[in-house]
Amino acid sequence: MRHFQYGARTTARFALGCLAACLVMGTSMAACGRSRDQPAATGAGLSRGDRAQEGRARGGTVVIAAGVDIKGVNQLTGGESRFEQDILDQLFLRLFEEQPDYAEHPPTFEPALAQGFTWSEDGTVIRIQLRSDLEWSDGVPITAADVVWTYTAQIDPDIAWLEAQSKDSIEDVVALDDHTVEFHFSRIYASRLSDLNEGVILPEHAWSKLPFSEWRGNEEWFLDNLVVSGPFTLAKLEPQHQIVLERNQNYFRQGYPLLDRVVFRVIPDRTNRVEHLLSGQVDFVEHVPPKRSRDIERSKRADLISKWHRQYTYIGWNGCQGLFEEATVRKAMTLAIDRNALVEALWGEMARPALSPILTSVWAFNRDLVAWPYDPDQARRLLAEVGWEDHDGDGYLDREGRAFSFELATNGDNQTRADAVVLIQAQLRRVGIDAQVSLLEFNSLWERHQNHGVDAILSAWGIDTSLDLKYAFHTDSIEDGKNYGCYSNPEVDELIARARRQARPETAAPLLRRIQQILHDEQPYTFLWEPMRLYGVSKRLENAQPNPLSAYFNLEEWWLAPRTGPKTG
Repeated sequence: MRHFQYGARTTARFALGCLAACLVMGTSMAACGRSRDQPAATGAGLSRGDRAQEGRARGGTVVIAAGVDIKGVNQLTGGESRFEQDILDQLFLRLFEEQPDYAEHPPTFEPALAQGFTWSEDGTVIRIQLRSDLEWSDGVPITAADVVWTYTAQIDPDIAWLEAQSKDSIEDVVALDDHTVEFHFSRIYASRLSDLNEGVILPEHAWSKLPFSEWRGNEEWFLDNLVVSGPFTLAKLEPQHQIVLERNQNYFRQGYPLLDRVVFRVIPDRTNRVEHLLSGQVDFVEHVPPKRSRDIERSKRADLISKWHRQYTYIGWNGCQGLFEEATVRKAMTLAIDRNALVEALWGEMARPALSPILTSVWAFNRDLVAWPYDPDQARRLLAEVGWEDHDGDGYLDREGRAFSFELATNGDNQTRADAVVLIQAQLRRVGIDAQVSLLEFNSLWERHQNHGVDAILSAWGIDTSLDLKYAFHTDSIEDGKNYGCYSNPEVDELIARARRQARPETAAPLLRRIQQILHDEQPYTFLWEPMRLYGVSKRLENAQPNPLSAYFNLEEWWLAPRTGPKTG
């Protein structure tokens, strides 16, 4: 899946876990996995159908407090925010569904539209068998032709899908019959299944009527011609007010979803969202501010769920403009920032200091990394080594007539980040560095950052569970990727390229550990914290199981207990 800049875009790509051997040996899904309708032996690998509780009730409406709106229903021309992608994943299915089990090994996945697959002996062709009982919401069968046509749309230059690069190593997609499709790859690498699975499958019979050249700027057309494959369909979209989903009567899982409808009520302010939960006006809140967690825990109406998030927050140092091009300076900046104090002040026990772009909860994290301490004296010594001292006695460092002053920017609508940059400003002042805080509207901030126009940015990435680090740390990504700070190291470039060529994720582990060590030494980012994601859940709402991949991972299995009845186990 994709990296999303938090405050803006992320998803995690599907990687190969216990099915990695299937990829290499060319065995079938039946040998290594199971369909949703088959029982599972353990909780870690449960499919959605296996996770639903006994005694569940059907019907009713759940109201969810949403912070943002969605732009439309076509992933290829939208889907830029994590929330919008979550909504689209309720409307449209992918071939496979990633599982949130990436702590001890590469993540596994479950079949969705697909029910099985086999690999060719040389590993360059995968043959996928689709379920035979699939229909679009208008009753038209879902076939291999939809898969082929979706691929054609994904790579079309007129559409210019943001994630089209995920298809770069796919040479061809061929429908062998109505329920069998082949993907042909130009090379062997670990994330082949991830790449073919990136993006939902779209309805050829409904959407091929509009030429690809007219897709951009025609979002209303897709709303007017919407047919879906997922558990829900879109009943109403009222911008800045609400998004209403209703049960898709043609969904292939008989009896699901359990709810009649789901209403996402747009409430931009996070505090207001919590108040709506505590007063019983909504049933579910994502992104609960840490400072409001105790209010929910004390409430008789709601419970608090906390999960380690698939995200890290960082300061990205812009090496394009000269001030932060030296690794010594970047390391000094990290030493001058008390990350433990930031976590304690802003999060309490709801976050932990970050060390790497690979999270501490991920199987490939380099556990030999030792956190840089808070050491302002050592920071001053390192800066003096490269000429930054207070030559004019004004209390601020300078070099060759230039004061050590820079813009530290973040999106002002995120109070935790806004508080963080003020605290960091005070910490840097102690070593003679003048950080000028800018609190900007997110889109404005991100446009400047993409053009390398921000000295330093406090932001966050949602990780890609395929652990492809090219997005932010490879030289090639300075202009065509997300390496907005212009970080460049030839050894890192080569290690990333080698990791991307591995046939199995596990064999990339030593390369990933070495990359993490280099990034730790050179600090293109100061890694600040890994947060928990906090959710507020009405005591009426049963079986809501948010996880690091999506707050709405099992939305089709949510159900409502009677208002007067006890909450079941």
